[in-house]
Amino acid sequence: MIDDYIKAKKQGDAAFNDAVHEGRNPYLAALDQFLDEKSCDTVDIGTMEIPVSLITGTKTAGRQQTFACNFMPVLEKGTEFGTKWSRLYESQISEGLRDPILVYEYLHHFYVQEGNKRVSVAKYVGMPTIAANVKRLVKREETAGNDIYDEFLKFFSVCPLYELNFTKKGSYLEFAQALGKDLKTRWDEITVSRVRSAYHHFSQAYKNVEHTANDTDESDAFLTYISIYGFDSLRQSGTDTLRRNIVKIRKELQAQTSKDTISFREVPAEKKDTPLSDLVKILPLKPEVKPIRIAFIYDKNAEDSAWIYDHEIGRMYLNKKFKDQVTTEVYENCNTSEKLKEALDQAAASCNMVFTISPSMMKETLKAAIAHPKAKFLNCSINLSANAVRTYYVRMYEVKFLLGALSAMYAKNHKVCYIADYPIYGTIASINAFAIGASLIDPECKVYLGWSGVHDQKWFSLLDDLDISIFSAEDLVSLKEDHTVFGLCRKEKDGSITNLAMPVINWPKYYEKLVEQVLEGTWNQEKDPDKKAVNYWWGMNSDVLDLVISSRISYSSVKMIHLLKEAMMSGNLNPFSGELRSTEKIIQDQNGAKLSNEKIINMDWLNENVIGVIPQFDELNESGRKLSKVSGVDAAKEKI
Repeated sequence: MIDDYIKAKKQGDAAFNDAVHEGRNPYLAALDQFLDEKSCDTVDIGTMEIPVSLITGTKTAGRQQTFACNFMPVLEKGTEFGTKWSRLYESQISEGLRDPILVYEYLHHFYVQEGNKRVSVAKYVGMPTIAANVKRLVKREETAGNDIYDEFLKFFSVCPLYELNFTKKGSYLEFAQALGKDLKTRWDEITVSRVRSAYHHFSQAYKNVEHTANDTDESDAFLTYISIYGFDSLRQSGTDTLRRNIVKIRKELQAQTSKDTISFREVPAEKKDTPLSDLVKILPLKPEVKPIRIAFIYDKNAEDSAWIYDHEIGRMYLNKKFKDQVTTEVYENCNTSEKLKEALDQAAASCNMVFTISPSMMKETLKAAIAHPKAKFLNCSINLSANAVRTYYVRMYEVKFLLGALSAMYAKNHKVCYIADYPIYGTIASINAFAIGASLIDPECKVYLGWSGVHDQKWFSLLDDLDISIFSAEDLVSLKEDHTVFGLCRKEKDGSITNLAMPVINWPKYYEKLVEQVLEGTWNQEKDPDKKAVNYWWGMNSDVLDLVISSRISYSSVKMIHLLKEAMMSGNLNPFSGELRSTEKIIQDQNGAKLSNEKIINMDWLNENVIGVIPQFDELNESGRKLSKVSGVDAAKEKI
């Protein structure tokens, strides 16, 4: 067995030399050298199987230099250590490692107190797990601000497995919900056993796929796979099937590797002239072009929903604009997973391009996009990361900034009201842009915040209670309720409502520009070279978003709004550049550049002149909870 020791030592020497070359510690990490045990509470977890891959180092420095950083030996073969390692390896081959090792766990990694050679042999032979007595060290100042580890501890309390080592916030809750579980009630032993078995089954297949530096961590890949194919499907699939499916979703896995997983397209792509396009201009060739078949899939219908009605106007415009080049079809009331899946499969079988118009439809849309790679899928949302599905929406905060400025011009008592629907991506940015616009016109203006998507909140009563006449209501005209309450309004003394201005999304123009990308051949130009998800996030300078102002507004006010609009469209003005202050702290000083798209979309703070709060998940109505699970800002996410 000395030959195996020599092979193991070669692996150790290679890891040692690589670490030295890269300026890293070539030996095992020693926990005692960077953590004061006296500052921690010790929790006895007991004896259990732990993943060998998560054994990072040794507890003390005594055996630190016996092994390279990969736990392979570095001492010569003729040493006493080499002889003992070889005997232990022989015992493992013939009988297995029976006695548990002793490890300390800190922040989801293990450090060996007793059994370093057993770990070395286990890593050499490729054992996935090893029996261990586990003691957990937790700093008394909570978990040192580690949100992911805090989530792991809650997961471990209901499902005592170390294998799942997610890297993104919210993943443990997402995994639990995928299994129909939560992180409050202890999971039964059968479920825990199935999770362990499924993970190792997936791990075996994942390791057999050729990987690159862009591939995601194994646990994150496991969660992505389940979100697409389902937990039961994973358990019932053979290794070859798993491997093929992993290859199919390779781009989705790679899209998750970096913190910024989305590539934002702020303006429509322009067609690039090539030598071939010049040739086409010269030659009188008119190749036969098959029409693009486009499907629009709605969760409601145009008769009941103003949102659907606006998109339906866009669909009908495509038929008129492109005539023989485009045909469209509609799938309405796809309000369950079963109906949506059926509609997506039917649409993908006959169409080149498929639009789904709600963030809540993204999960099934992604599944369909992977199953039907020849069709182009788009979902109307922002900040949802999927390589196979492009997303699209407008920079609504630009118009809200102008509405805020206009509201302050007509508020007589420095008070205006803003009614939001749900705390999802982009909504907080719209609130803050409105508030910043108001404060530029009137530094004393306060914006009182109400939420139409919160249980039992009668936001209209805020107006009378706070003596407010100017308010920003929902953006769309209601098809069933009061048709007058939309956009920026003024409540008159007799109780009637006067409309002052409203934002308008030009969906016909938006869809026209998206379809032109396919017809003109710029669709593939928009692919991100780093395999990030593509998100179209167009604004007023793309002619897809504007502000309609009532004739009741004075010419001087209109002139001011037009000046602000022109400055914003030219890039000389942005509500989120320069000094920004929330209700609690200074976000950035006066020299700060415009916030990144990611920071704007994920905004979860309120501007200093906003009076109100971001509602919690439990306070939202059913529709709000459904949307928040998919695209809610962190402050409104479901709490573990």
